Amino acid sequence: MKRACLFIAASLMAIAWSLQSASALPPFNAEWKNKYNPGDKNPAYAEAKCNVCHEGMSKKMKNEYGKAVGKFLTKAKYTEIKEDEAAAKKYILEGLQKAADEKNAAGKSYGELIKGGKLPGGQ
Repeated sequence: MKRACLFIAASLMAIAWSLQSASALPPFNAEWKNKYNPGDKNPAYAEAKCNVCHEGMSKKMKNEYGKAVGKFLTKAKYTEIKEDEAAAKKYILEGLQKAADEKNAAGKSYGELIKGGKLPGGQ
């Protein structure tokens, strides 16, 4: 019985850790805010927080815009270059720009939506 409880506890801890590591990296979010919402000028962006790119209860669930960003920004690549702050920042900003150039299902670029003050992933 004691072994079963320890196994269950260890399993729950492993699941919680894996969910945490699946969330967006803070530098991606920080650079997005600096680029598109400095000083939290747009309250919709400030309120949306992670939901600019994500949807649902799991950070693994991404909206259309989050999927576009995910094509250009990966945790693996960021981890390789994060020690060089200038290169990491350049990587993030270039990825965000490439995602902004992508179009949603309705044919509008995410950059157009952002410039219009709308959430790029919908809602």
